[in-house]
Amino acid sequence: MKGKILLTGGAGYIGAHIVKDLLKEGHEVTVVDNLSSGFIKPIQILQKKYERQSQSNLDFHKGDLRDKDFLRDIFSKNRINAVIHLAAKIDAGESISHPELYNQENYLNSINLVEAMTAKGVNKIIFSSTCAVYGEPKYIPIDEQHPTNPNSPYGETKLDFENYLKKTQNLEYAIFRYFNVGGADPEGLVGRSHLGFNDLLENIMKVALGQKNNLEIYGADYDTEDGTPIRDFIHVEDISAAHIIGLKNLEKIKGAIFNLGSETGFSVKEVVVTAENVLGKTIPIKIAQRKEGDVRSSVASAQKAKSILGWQPQYSDLETIIKTDWNWRKKHIDGY
Repeated sequence: MKGKILLTGGAGYIGAHIVKDLLKEGHEVTVVDNLSSGFIKPIQILQKKYERQSQSNLDFHKGDLRDKDFLRDIFSKNRINAVIHLAAKIDAGESISHPELYNQENYLNSINLVEAMTAKGVNKIIFSSTCAVYGEPKYIPIDEQHPTNPNSPYGETKLDFENYLKKTQNLEYAIFRYFNVGGADPEGLVGRSHLGFNDLLENIMKVALGQKNNLEIYGADYDTEDGTPIRDFIHVEDISAAHIIGLKNLEKIKGAIFNLGSETGFSVKEVVVTAENVLGKTIPIKIAQRKEGDVRSSVASAQKAKSILGWQPQYSDLETIIKTDWNWRKKHIDGY
């Protein structure tokens, strides 16, 4: 399916990579982002690279999904064929402190989006969800049939919107549950710039760049081999590729849920050791208290995406994730 794709959160980390790949595929792209955690710079970079005969096939609108008039205007002035919905708050710890914010941003705003799109006859949407909907795993690897029992408002609000989609009529949707996303565009066009976030890979980069003195590991008393939690890391390019395939096959896969992960688990300490080997730098660590809402282990089964979508991750070995992230951040020390 070729056409005009509306991408919410398209100025963010994952969004910018998906925009890049949509443009490569020949789609027209309309990005909506309030820039609360995204950046205009990657949009400008992509506009410049992919403009055609002085007329870009990428346009950007700053606005908030809370604003129903703004959304109505977007769908009235653009002939949208499908929506990829990434815009969300993603900090599980923050969601525990401010659950009302996450209910508004992740759930109510998403309903506003669906109401605006369906009012204009747009019935195709891919939703960016999260492995946080599963909560503490009952078994590993986690497949899509695993019970959902989120232990943070972040996971709860993502699951709430999944359930909302399931109840809608005449909507062609697919749900992608991401595991831990890392890496950057191997060509260096766009990359990570979540300077205010506290995810593991971002903090490793900050220590390696001298922006932090040490890496805080939140909990070393988990029931794992080295006491630190285990995570599944997936490269952002592979996440993006899944969306491109999903758009092409949306009619066939409508209503489906897919895990997107590498199917390999690494403890936090193993990630640190790998990073030290890849970067050639020592990453001093400091053990801190567990974060509320963190789980012991989270590793995907992505067999459904592989068998039904034909999705095959190309970049998701941990060394490549760290290397591509580092290559981008060395040249963009302060992000965008």
